[in-house]
Amino acid sequence: MTERSINTINRRQFVRSLAVAGVVAASSATAYADLVEPYNYEVTEREIFIRDLPQGFDGFRITQVSDVHHSRIVSIEEVRRVVVLAQRTRPDMFALTGDYTTLSRRFIDPCVEELGRLSAPEGVWAVLGNHDHKTGAQPTVQALEEAHINVIDNRNTIIRRGVDELQLAGVGDWLWAKDDWGKALGGVDQNRPTILLSHQPHVFDLPHTKNVSLILSGHTHGGQISFPLIGSPIQIIKQFHYVRGLYKKDGAQLYVSRGTGMIGVPLRFGARPEIAVLRLRRAA
Repeated sequence: MTERSINTINRRQFVRSLAVAGVVAASSATAYADLVEPYNYEVTEREIFIRDLPQGFDGFRITQVSDVHHSRIVSIEEVRRVVVLAQRTRPDMFALTGDYTTLSRRFIDPCVEELGRLSAPEGVWAVLGNHDHKTGAQPTVQALEEAHINVIDNRNTIIRRGVDELQLAGVGDWLWAKDDWGKALGGVDQNRPTILLSHQPHVFDLPHTKNVSLILSGHTHGGQISFPLIGSPIQIIKQFHYVRGLYKKDGAQLYVSRGTGMIGVPLRFGARPEIAVLRLRRAA
């Protein structure tokens, strides 16, 4: 056998080895995305600096739970795990930012029963997401309220700590045209700090939110599938411009949780499910 033929065989073996390695890597990645990452919950912690935050709220901790999506592909056992992990963070307040169930009303009561186990000194506050309107807004609101969870769609209130006050507002789902800004921010003092719950992060681009100190949103699942270097394919869609983490613009801030559940396919890759713990701090 000539040296040239030996080299040809070696090249062929090398190419075949690469192909096999590619198949193995793809299979491993799929298995990870299917069996590991969707249930590898990450409790993240971040300080959020807010101008003119009252002294009594310096260090105030909000745990955000979003996009639980109890459904055929997200079991009630996983919802229960999320609740247990979230409760262990022992925040001052819980913020639930929508999409509790997917597709069927039969998922509402079991899901909310688990969410109703959350408790914090300043309460549990919630807004609905687009999937909650698909499943059934009225039964979702009723279940949440019966579980002593405060639904704050298109409403606002005051959280008090001694003589200090923090404005808390919620807006209905923008995608379903349920946002009523007159009600959501009616009576809110724009010169004082305000926390806004909105399932849709897209509201960060609306003029109504330019004086809001911090918006807490979900909806994106962090992309659910996100690749190294190129990120998540969903970013080409305008409403998914803000995918995960903290954004700042003209004094306003937005935090987008990666959420904990899934829709469409039971996969997560490059977007670990998240329970976010946000500590408010007085800006210098």
